[in-house]
Amino acid sequence: MFIIIYNKHMHKFNPANHKRLDSEERHKFMPPELLIGEIEKSALEYFKNSDTVTFADLGCGSGFFSIPLAKRAQNFKDKNFILFALDISEEMLGVFKGNLKKEKDIDLTESGSCKIKCVKCEEFFIPLEDASVNILLLANVFHEVEDKNTYLKEIKRVLKDGGAFFLLDWKKEDPNPVMGPPAAERVSTEEALKILKESGFKDINILPLYSSSFTLVSRK
Repeated sequence: MFIIIYNKHMHKFNPANHKRLDSEERHKFMPPELLIGEIEKSALEYFKNSDTVTFADLGCGSGFFSIPLAKRAQNFKDKNFILFALDISEEMLGVFKGNLKKEKDIDLTESGSCKIKCVKCEEFFIPLEDASVNILLLANVFHEVEDKNTYLKEIKRVLKDGGAFFLLDWKKEDPNPVMGPPAAERVSTEEALKILKESGFKDINILPLYSSSFTLVSRK
């Protein structure tokens, strides 16, 4: 059994346990390639009308999703894929950078097809310009946010019109959770759908990718 440990009082993931985020068991339970494939589809759609696509991983953690995505972005020949890795924790950004350096398949030079920028953010402030992001991912963070509507308002601010928002989190209705936070701290799929609609997101679809998590994709 694999359990991610959370700070009891703040209900936030404890960076000291970052090694659990990249465990072999988590990769088997939640293979990142499934979500990355969906994000890649969105990127390719944007590339039909532009040479540059901007992606933001809000709460990037150790890079569980972003680093494999950066590898996949090597296929975007003659295109510019800008990847913002954002986290409120300097420690986690350090872990992300360390994991990134281990990857020999990612061209980190200026001439590479994927430009990666690590940025420290605040919980309710993303230090990116208005309408600057084509695709934004929020993975396994939503349940930690108390004021979800304010949080989503900030996400909408940085998304371009028609931008894609991928929301992945542990679902409350999972009858046999083997990892993640306690059921009391989780959000149900229905509740997440309701909050997205209330916040003005459109074209919301459920992607059946992981048994213990919901994955919603919507548009600004």
